[in-house]
Amino acid sequence: MKKLVTLALSSLLLGVSTFGPSAQAQSPERVIQANIPFEFFVGNQVFPAGRYKLVSRAPSFLDLRDADGRTLVRILTNSVETQQVPVAPALDFYSEGGRYSLAQVWQENHSIGQELPQSKSWAKIAKRHSSRTQTIAASNSQ
Repeated sequence: MKKLVTLALSSLLLGVSTFGPSAQAQSPERVIQANIPFEFFVGNQVFPAGRYKLVSRAPSFLDLRDADGRTLVRILTNSVETQQVPVAPALDFYSEGGRYSLAQVWQENHSIGQELPQSKSWAKIAKRHSSRTQTIAASNSQ
């Protein structure tokens, strides 16, 4: 039985090492930088105004990183599509009563963006009020 478990584990590790790099090569990281001029929410976490990097990892993950490149939060996102393909990266925020929540991330020249799930508190606000959207211009990271 121990040999069977060892063999299965070895096969799994071999599969990960064989297919892992090819899967990563198919979906390269896309990095954009933004100077966000206000405090904002991502889920239930609040972040101060400042410089951030947003890294799209695979089609459904987004990392929010500080200016030094440290990952602050990793978010599971949904795909969202637009007919107005952005010519530059952009971040869309829901805005209500001076509070902001990151809603969507758009890469340059891509019609498919990433939509972040909103916390329950933001969902309640959206039901009670018609929240506005604030767009922040971003740039590609070099």
